[in-house]
Amino acid sequence: MADDEILKGIKKTQIKMEELFKKVFSDSLPLSKRGVWMPPCDVYETEGNIIILIEIAGINKKDLRITLEGNYLHIKGFREDPSKIDGRRNYYYMELNFGPFERLVFVPCQIKARKVSVEYKQGLLKIILPKSEVGKKEEKIIEIE
Repeated sequence: MADDEILKGIKKTQIKMEELFKKVFSDSLPLSKRGVWMPPCDVYETEGNIIILIEIAGINKKDLRITLEGNYLHIKGFREDPSKIDGRRNYYYMELNFGPFERLVFVPCQIKARKVSVEYKQGLLKIILPKSEVGKKEEKIIEIE
């Protein structure tokens, strides 16, 4: 029982650190010094999966690379600048990001790497990471003798 409490504490700390990191670096710095932008990302949990949802409209599948190493999912890609396709533009506003992007997402539990699946529909990249038996929450009813 004590080990479960320790693991829960570690998980909560990891989640808080990820939230802090995201708040400090992604909200205030949409572009890094190298010009790499970070698309918005949601990470949530269901009973059997960790789901990562990333908004990357306008990106070709061939320009995406997804790798999993340890507890980190690395998503890299490239969105073509339309001005390079149809000529020079005089912008009034420019809020859309083009060029290379990169996201490094912490995965909070062990997963079945060979069973990961990816969907890309309507500009949303959905990565489904099935939890391993170690990562699943399990309720056990203990009988009183």
